[in-house]
Amino acid sequence: MKRTKVVASVATGLALALAVSACGTGGTPSATGTTGGNAGTPTAGGTLSILSGTATEHWDPQRVYVGVNIESGNRLFTRTLTTFGPVAKDGDQATLVADAATDVGTASDGGKTWKFTIKDGIKWEDGKTVTCEDFAYGVSRTFAVDVITGGPNYAIAFLDIPKNSDGSSKFAGPYKKTGQDLFDKAVTCSGSELTFKLSQPVNDFNMAVTMTAFAAFRKDKDQGDKSNFAIFSNGPYKIDGNWTTNKGGTFVRNDQWDPATDTIRKAYPDKITWDESLTQETLYERLIANQGADQNAITFDQAPVTALANVAGGAEGRNSIVASPYTRYLVPNFKSKVFSNDKAREALALAADRSAYVTAAGGAQVVQATNSLINPALQAFPNTPMLAGDKGDPTKAKEALQAAGLTAPVKITVAYRKNDTLDKVFSGLKTAWDAAGFDTTLVGIPAEQYYSTLQSPDAANKYDAYWAGWGADWPSGSTVIPALLDSRVNISAGGPGQDYGYFSSDEFNAGIDKAYAIADQAEREKAWGALDTEAVTKYFAIIPLINDKYVFVHGSNVQGAVVNTTFTGYYDLANVSVKH
Repeated sequence: MKRTKVVASVATGLALALAVSACGTGGTPSATGTTGGNAGTPTAGGTLSILSGTATEHWDPQRVYVGVNIESGNRLFTRTLTTFGPVAKDGDQATLVADAATDVGTASDGGKTWKFTIKDGIKWEDGKTVTCEDFAYGVSRTFAVDVITGGPNYAIAFLDIPKNSDGSSKFAGPYKKTGQDLFDKAVTCSGSELTFKLSQPVNDFNMAVTMTAFAAFRKDKDQGDKSNFAIFSNGPYKIDGNWTTNKGGTFVRNDQWDPATDTIRKAYPDKITWDESLTQETLYERLIANQGADQNAITFDQAPVTALANVAGGAEGRNSIVASPYTRYLVPNFKSKVFSNDKAREALALAADRSAYVTAAGGAQVVQATNSLINPALQAFPNTPMLAGDKGDPTKAKEALQAAGLTAPVKITVAYRKNDTLDKVFSGLKTAWDAAGFDTTLVGIPAEQYYSTLQSPDAANKYDAYWAGWGADWPSGSTVIPALLDSRVNISAGGPGQDYGYFSSDEFNAGIDKAYAIADQAEREKAWGALDTEAVTKYFAIIPLINDKYVFVHGSNVQGAVVNTTFTGYYDLANVSVKH
């Protein structure tokens, strides 16, 4: 999934706390901070405020692919077949549990067939029953890659639907109807029983369906791309009025939600307001000050560098410090005149000054340089050595540019998601790239437009490289390597999917198929790690940059604010309440 600080002289107390929350090389990252928001008996009622400095790109369940929106959408208004349950402490390992299904699914045929039974009593906000057919229709929308853009492509990758010669699906989604009969054979309903037939064994498919891309969507409510913010709930909350981009919206109780059908969401607050009109700096000033209604507030935004020095003293007992499940990386565009050249991509990688990123993002106590796309928390993490250390090597980069046959300075345009921290980060990266013989133009794109811009076909002709962030959708390298680098399930006439740089290699795709086929889990994860190293050091399809730690703050009246690192890595709304 995509992802939407301390200066060099941080406050000593926070620095020490951050130092002991380092990432492990497997399992769940350790963490310090709160153990479940403020202690006390949860209180029903009141208003919870969500303060945000990051605009939302999508609420359409089949298009959501940013961690914040996966988690909050699932907890508020989009129930999925299975989900990861809430945890008691920051960093605890979450358990896969049934949500809209009666259990976590039944596999047969060696993992090629999965069945789920939809619970009785789940209703849409207008009182109509959520049916098996609603789930099947929701899944079908993913295949309309020219309309329903931006979301996960696991349905395209896994379902037993024939492919065209270019790897695209012969089913073109529910709007064109092309290949509808093929989809109807792969996804079937018998009463409340939903059956998926897969093209290959997927033994953790019941984790894939935690994604809202596999959620129900009622056909009569489908407006195609106009459904992007048309929230229609089957969870405990519904939108009151409309969602407004760059402003937000208000969620109120959905009186059709039956808690007897839901063991996950406690839905304590009566109302949840979401304000995304703020800057990260402003919202953290408010959270640390802890005045008035802000005592009832939380945020999903990571504390900016300017706020971190005040977190330890100003928000004692109200902060969480955890290892982020994400990796920040750079994607060379293979359609670029420059980076279609192997040696030019190598030069960009050799010149990357990760130390500049670390410094600009808060220092070594909160940020670590990496040359692996897979996060250190996963078993598949290969810990690939950096080719030129964390500072890069401009001399070697110049030699690679010369070998590419390019004359310096080589003009490139690099896009990134604009905010104060990344402005500083890319200023440092530009300095290193320019010293190596590039002439770098930086383009900061607003958050609410960022990933949709990368996924537009037009971007291939405008930018030479892109910044991105990614975290595993569930604890496996299979949710990183194929999701980002399998051209067959990503690239289409509608754009590159998550393969933003249009990387396409038959040899690499064959390696993905071989990894999927490995029965032993440990060996399979090792294979994903090997493919990671290959992508980074052979093809230069990805240039990993850093892993970081999250620092969050909440108001003093907020209870149950726990960071669920298994389920996206943000405060989990399932058990949050406010004292009032």
